[in-house]
Amino acid sequence: MCSEAVRGRLVHSPGQTPVCPARHTLTEARALVNGKTVGASQVELYLVEIHPGGEGLEDRHPGCEHGFFILDGEGEAYVEGERFTLRPEDSLFIPPGARHSVRPAGAQSLKMIVFMAPQR
Repeated sequence: MCSEAVRGRLVHSPGQTPVCPARHTLTEARALVNGKTVGASQVELYLVEIHPGGEGLEDRHPGCEHGFFILDGEGEAYVEGERFTLRPEDSLFIPPGARHSVRPAGAQSLKMIVFMAPQR
């Protein structure tokens, strides 16, 4: 029998209360994997939806790798001033400490998985 320390943990996304993260507008983020949801110690994973007119304002995360996997919608991101067009099934990696921002393009929400490792 497995001890509690090595057991898997299931998180049902709709059961997580969405929050608008700091430095974001018109954004809903649901924590999927982090220290609070499953006891993770090395990674954070979120389901994020940025609604039209919203954005993730310029930010940086020293000592933390960061990235997006686009599920639905289109958007644009900037990493250290370089523009990236985001479409479904695209991944964008953001190195530790890099200035970055993200927003939907057009009238559709941008839905994505956001990761950070190690945790902030």
